[in-house]
Amino acid sequence: MKELLDRANQFDTTSFRDLHIILDALPVALSWATLPGGDIKFVNRAFTRLFGYDEKSFPTVDRWISDVYETELEQETARQRWAALWQGEHIGVKEIEPLELRVRCADGSFRTTQHRGMLLFDIGIGVATFEDISDRKLAEDVMRRVAFEDPLTELANRRALQDRWQSEVALPSNTQSLRMAVLLVDLDGFKPVNDQLGHEAGDAVLKMVASRLRDSVRHTDLVGRVGGDEFVVLLSRLNDATEAEAICRRINEALSVPFECEGSTVRIGASVGISLYPQDGQNLQALMRHADQALYRRKRSGRGGWEWFAAPAA
Repeated sequence: MKELLDRANQFDTTSFRDLHIILDALPVALSWATLPGGDIKFVNRAFTRLFGYDEKSFPTVDRWISDVYETELEQETARQRWAALWQGEHIGVKEIEPLELRVRCADGSFRTTQHRGMLLFDIGIGVATFEDISDRKLAEDVMRRVAFEDPLTELANRRALQDRWQSEVALPSNTQSLRMAVLLVDLDGFKPVNDQLGHEAGDAVLKMVASRLRDSVRHTDLVGRVGGDEFVVLLSRLNDATEAEAICRRINEALSVPFECEGSTVRIGASVGISLYPQDGQNLQALMRHADQALYRRKRSGRGGWEWFAAPAA
């Protein structure tokens, strides 16, 4: 493809028409537009088969971007990339680095594509190609879910928790001011649900618990299930300890509301153990261990609520 387009700069009008015919026959979806105006002049048959649009559907590249790219971030990224490439004086051919985008098709469905392109400055056109990678992305997403999700609740698993922890501590920051907390949440009174209503009902309650936990934390926090009726919450970027306590309060309030399951009303509660980074541990394993110790003390009290880890007196 690149070699073919490189030669386009040398072609006369007749050869350029031949190039048009060749590109129309290629199995790769592509379009081209004028530089620097961005008027779309051509899409090939593979493009029409993939997306359902022809060259009359979108008069300009900007219109294409605004109408078919799924998110505002993708739209802005594409605009900035094309604008940067068009600016200044250029000659010859310039290749565009790959960009992954979701494209809305004419029938309303979305296809995930690997977007590449070339700018042929001497003849004033930009060529964009689109490789359909939807099936590959679907397979990757499935594999990621298997690796990083609890299969019952679709919450994070231990591997995802460790991955998120490493990402948080790797972010540039003043480590003296970085505060995070680990919350271990253990359900109170859950065993009778399985014993009296059966495990299918118990699983349904666990899914509802997962949903309420998600709703109780900030969008930057991670909620996971670490086994049975025990859950974990990683609170990232805390301003102070009172912020963690406010989230614990929301969790307790959310889980104290009765659950409706298979015609029965289920009442459970939760006990929470909390450890704070960095004073209660320098790594995730230490924080999990200390949060578990705090949870154990809270469970022994039988009162529910939450408890902070307290290091033994020297």
